[in-house]
Amino acid sequence: MNLSTLVVAGAVALCFTTGAMAQKAGTYSGTSQDGAFISFAVTKNGSVFTFTNANVNFMAACTNPSRVANEGWGFYLGQDIVAGDNNFHSANDYYDVRGVLHFYNNKTIKGTITSVTAVFVPGSDPPTQAQFCESARQPFVLKWQTAPQRHQAPVAAVLETRRAQ
Repeated sequence: MNLSTLVVAGAVALCFTTGAMAQKAGTYSGTSQDGAFISFAVTKNGSVFTFTNANVNFMAACTNPSRVANEGWGFYLGQDIVAGDNNFHSANDYYDVRGVLHFYNNKTIKGTITSVTAVFVPGSDPPTQAQFCESARQPFVLKWQTAPQRHQAPVAAVLETRRAQ
């Protein structure tokens, strides 16, 4: 085996091992470029990592009349992570959220996101028209969050004190 073959084989092996180590179960949260909160939960079952629950907030520009719709939606993604990268899409009658996620390392996800929502046009009561508002494609960075710790005071010492009285 010559040196160039050995270097290529080593690089391929490194890609596979770093790809497998890139994912870490937990919650990744942060903000998009406009400052809106985003989070994705990652679970692990055996050797498979999955994006589960997501929370996406966004500021969508409306054009007629001109205003900003501030919205947030939670949804279940249920998508296995493939080689540390995923395209995602979630939609219903009220929103359409799509983007790309990439594990930058085992504590950081970077990506882009675009969000569209339908809101009522203000003016009539009850509303008679709706309009689409869009948050343009923008980057985001999410950081892995440690789980909250539960602090339990020792109970045995209290029980022993009560028995001695």
